[in-house]
Amino acid sequence: MKHTLYLFIAVAIAFASCENAPSIQGRVSGAGGKTIYLESLSDNEVKPIDSTVLDADGNFSLKGLEELPFDNYRLYFDQDHYLQLIVSTNDKIEIDGTFDDLMKAQVKGSNETVELQGLLIQYEGYAKKMAEAQLLFDSDTSATSRQVATENFESANKEASTMLKSWLETHSGSLLSLIVVQNLDPRFEYQWYSRVLADAKPNFQSSPAYSSLEKKVASFKNAGNKSQQQTSGAAIAVGAMAPEIALTNTSGGITKLSSLRGKIVLIDFWASWCQPCRAENPNVVKVYQAYRNKGFEVFSVSLDEDKSKWTDAIRKDGLLWNNHVSDLAGWKSSVVPLYQIQSIPFPVLINQEGKIIALGESLRGNGLESKLKSLGL
Repeated sequence: MKHTLYLFIAVAIAFASCENAPSIQGRVSGAGGKTIYLESLSDNEVKPIDSTVLDADGNFSLKGLEELPFDNYRLYFDQDHYLQLIVSTNDKIEIDGTFDDLMKAQVKGSNETVELQGLLIQYEGYAKKMAEAQLLFDSDTSATSRQVATENFESANKEASTMLKSWLETHSGSLLSLIVVQNLDPRFEYQWYSRVLADAKPNFQSSPAYSSLEKKVASFKNAGNKSQQQTSGAAIAVGAMAPEIALTNTSGGITKLSSLRGKIVLIDFWASWCQPCRAENPNVVKVYQAYRNKGFEVFSVSLDEDKSKWTDAIRKDGLLWNNHVSDLAGWKSSVVPLYQIQSIPFPVLINQEGKIIALGESLRGNGLESKLKSLGL
């Protein structure tokens, strides 16, 4: 499950001389005596830049900063208390906030940050709906409640994605767009990655944030090229050949995806710890029981790390088919880059020849059975 919005703190600071150096100062009530850090998050690697201890009233000042690249940064107390900023060249930032609600601090001297805070406020409503759905899923184990919780979660997540794309429509050339776009799944929203790179290139090509996104897109392309070399097809998409999977089954032997040629196969990427996956399992079981004698098969690939939890989930969820495999490597599994997996559950439907005929959200809920009916099963 990767449904959380990851808006990494974007603080872009540049200056021509020490006299024009940026400064960040202000007051955070309730944080007297605590240490606040300015950190760089280039390429997802946290690097300390500066820090200071707030006085008894929560006042702090970060001045005389050495020249910093136009990049992603954050003001940070701990994982639950940090402030997102976008600081343009030579900005003098003033902050007035509270420790327990730092994300809503009043910020002066950065119009870009005000815009960012507006985006976060919009997302907060969707995040609340997703949290409520997750709570329902965890507290009520009945199939009906879990189905409702899953549908509510996915509905809010789709609404959040729509909101982000609407924002990108008018901000695709901004520094923040380089961060926001990474909350969209590149398998289905690749055009947004291409657009942001093109639109942001004139102003931000030399920034670490731009380079980081370029590397991610290049990695995605390389994964597609790897699939192409192995399967004589294209990247993971409808019409491409599904890359071969040969992993350990629950008995310790090796089961290959290619052993099911001649059948329509659902490749189901899941894990015992994935709540939406477990909620989706009853749908898959229902379809399997209805179509198992009509040329349909399921090939389940788990991203578990613990074998006992994996096999217990198979038993508890009544996953009747025999094709269960895993290398028990979690997100480091060999199938993750091979199938460009960004989140699970991730269903992929292939035909009798091994070509992908559908994938992703279209196969969730009633989508799988609808697709099988359209194929004449």
